[in-house]
Amino acid sequence: MRDLNINFMDLYKRVDRFIKDAYHSSEGVSEYIRIMESKDSKGRRYVSGWNSDYDSLKHLRWIRNQLAHEVDYDSDICSEEEYEWLEEFHSRLFSADDPLGKLRKAENAMELEQKKKREIANRQKKAESSNDNIEINYSENIQNNSEDNQSSAILAGCLRIIVLIFLVLLLIIFFLIFR
Repeated sequence: MRDLNINFMDLYKRVDRFIKDAYHSSEGVSEYIRIMESKDSKGRRYVSGWNSDYDSLKHLRWIRNQLAHEVDYDSDICSEEEYEWLEEFHSRLFSADDPLGKLRKAENAMELEQKKKREIANRQKKAESSNDNIEINYSENIQNNSEDNQSSAILAGCLRIIVLIFLVLLLIIFFLIFR
């Protein structure tokens, strides 16, 4: 038992040191547990095994505190399974496969998905705006063409009147001359 407890404490210190460095914290495992508590609802939703990892970490921190402050290293407080779990957790920390690493990956994936959705929505808005501009331009062109057609019709009407007046004047002059 003594060797297992000594090995457990050494491994716990390595895990604690890794977390202190990774999370820029002076409290290591305790800080990791606090972060898990603050992100508990998301963690339970997005990370499988969140609760069991949380419970195991709290229990192993309790064992560490017992060995450091309460019981002798010759006690049978630590089991092989607990040591193996801590060893496996240590490996998961290095590969970012620990609960907080998994949660960070899930949050990044959700953020990326939201960003993609915003980009698609923006593209759709631009396309709709472009379609609106095309419709407005088309309407303006039709209106301009309509105004141009009206102007052309008025001009054609005026020209007809002028030609008619000119012909009438020619007839009057012709009639006056040859009478």
